[in-house]
Amino acid sequence: MKIKTGDIVELQPTDNRNRQLINEEKKRIWEVLKTSAQVQGLGNVPGVLILHRVTKHERWVPEDDIAIIDYVETQERI
Repeated sequence: MKIKTGDIVELQPTDNRNRQLINEEKKRIWEVLKTSAQVQGLGNVPGVLILHRVTKHERWVPEDDIAIIDYVETQERI
């Protein structure tokens, strides 16, 4: 399933920073803000900008670092 803006995702414990966000900061559930085919900070690989709604913390992650738990069925065009 393709990740889209508005999807709700769960951060996966794929590295130390993600484990810290999940365990210490209790930031497990995020919302997808944007996707990009290349993210410089990730080594020019596809990435996803996610937002932790409660703390307003945003970060870019590779698609492998998240799992969709609730998805947007349709996306309205503005």
